[in-house]
Amino acid sequence: MERTGMQSVEEKKISMVALADIQPSGYNPRKHFDEASLVELADSIRQQGVLQPIGVRPINEIGKFEIVFGERRYRASLMADMTEIPATILNVSDEVAEEMAVTENLQRKDVTPIEEANAYQKLIDSGRHDIKSLAVQFGKNETYIRTRLKFTALIPEIAELLEKDELTISVASEICRYGEDIQREVFDKHLKEGVMYGSWRGMKATEVAKNIERDFTTDLGRYNFDKTLCLSCPHNTNNMTLFCEGSCGNCAKRSCLAEMNTAFIVEKSIQALSAHPLLSLGYNQYCYDMGAVNRLKELGYEVTELTGRCYQYPELPEEPQSGNYETEDAFREAKLEYDQKVNDYMEECKELVRRNEEGEISLYAQIGQKDISMCYVEVATRSLISGQTAELEQLSPILKLEKQDKRNKEIAREKTVDDIKKRIFEVDVTETKFGTDEDRMMYYFMLSSLRKEHFSVVGIEEEHSPYLTGEEKMNIIANLTSKIKAVIRRDYLIANFKSDAYGNNVVADLLLAFAQKHMPEALAEIKNTHDEVYQKRHQRIEEKKAVLQVQEQAKQETDQFESDTTEQEPQSQEVAA
Repeated sequence: MERTGMQSVEEKKISMVALADIQPSGYNPRKHFDEASLVELADSIRQQGVLQPIGVRPINEIGKFEIVFGERRYRASLMADMTEIPATILNVSDEVAEEMAVTENLQRKDVTPIEEANAYQKLIDSGRHDIKSLAVQFGKNETYIRTRLKFTALIPEIAELLEKDELTISVASEICRYGEDIQREVFDKHLKEGVMYGSWRGMKATEVAKNIERDFTTDLGRYNFDKTLCLSCPHNTNNMTLFCEGSCGNCAKRSCLAEMNTAFIVEKSIQALSAHPLLSLGYNQYCYDMGAVNRLKELGYEVTELTGRCYQYPELPEEPQSGNYETEDAFREAKLEYDQKVNDYMEECKELVRRNEEGEISLYAQIGQKDISMCYVEVATRSLISGQTAELEQLSPILKLEKQDKRNKEIAREKTVDDIKKRIFEVDVTETKFGTDEDRMMYYFMLSSLRKEHFSVVGIEEEHSPYLTGEEKMNIIANLTSKIKAVIRRDYLIANFKSDAYGNNVVADLLLAFAQKHMPEALAEIKNTHDEVYQKRHQRIEEKKAVLQVQEQAKQETDQFESDTTEQEPQSQEVAA
């Protein structure tokens, strides 16, 4: 009988396919095949044949097939000089074929960690799986899946070391906790081929973790900002490494550290200005946090570059504690010395206050790299620094007092507002009628969502910036009409739909109801487009389910065949004897 590319041996899609008509696919996550293992499998195939069919699917060329799963058996069959192989013919889409290939190969024992990581990531990227479903499907716990997925964050050079078994899984797990910049430095300085001094190859994971923390992270204890958020941050080495020494930990994310430090300096600078109205902000060009200075300027604060000599403002002496002294006499002597230092401190401060009131000096909160400090500058020096040639115009003591009084009044209002905000929830709003003044307040806040294309409706010129000032909002709500109210309310709804509608939540239902009223044709067109995609995906899932059922039945039949063969072998030996 003439042999064709495929010869049927069983009814249900299991066929003998010529090896010459089969080609590998690009779906297989396995990129490396152990040569010794293939030789061993080839010897087994010569003796017993291929016991488990591979999976193939037809390709465009007539009579040609592409491997979906079973490439190892295919390669071993070639080595065993076989001409054909049992295969299950699958009529599946590209997406289903890829998922089947990934799933089948992940169940093998010799998949490398990088191949495993990339396979898990492919399944998640397909949108049909998450970590929980992967853990169930492959019999792993979720921590195992997450750890493997982290390997996809390794730079190619380090991933290759892990792939070649030149780096242990535990060491790779420590390195992948850090960003690409740190990984690159670690590889270039300590893992690269040919590194003579400082090589980390062969080190234990704990040693590598300690070295990275020491050389590539920053001690949080050197910073003064509140580290409450850092305690649970994944970039805090206390939450990353296998050990914890009880300190604040080290920060492995430099951008976050810089932002936290900048925010702290900005807040402390503003607090200092509120507490001391005559204080000014300044910085030394050689030692300051640039982000904090720029942010304060953006907020409208004047920040002066202090290029001349700055004098440190005196600091209050630290009071001695009796527990730090061995005898009562020693403590008493220290207390007397402390009292004298306090008197000197008070006198010095009193003198500086006098000089400041008379215009001889200017007081500054100086912005440093990690904090602010009090200092003062001689007025004559400050005049020369700023390049002024004319005689410095100084405020009179009365004008200074008036300026201070004005600032004190502003502070009183600011504190009143702050305290009311803290106690506003104590108000019983259930009994009183909602007034027209409150209605206007509502429109004031809703105007923040007004789109620029509707500015002309409320009387604002088209050339206006995208943002309305408080005064402009007050003018608008003083002249509200039914049309203006409708536009403001609908733009407010749209803004909230845009930010809060997602998935199957209630806001999404409201959005669709709004769209049905105002844009029914567009809604129908969009809905039809996505429904078509769903129907295609639904069809693929049904195909996949059907293929899996065929595979399962084929496996059961193969297992039964092997079982029957095993039972017949002893009987054959007895007959031969």
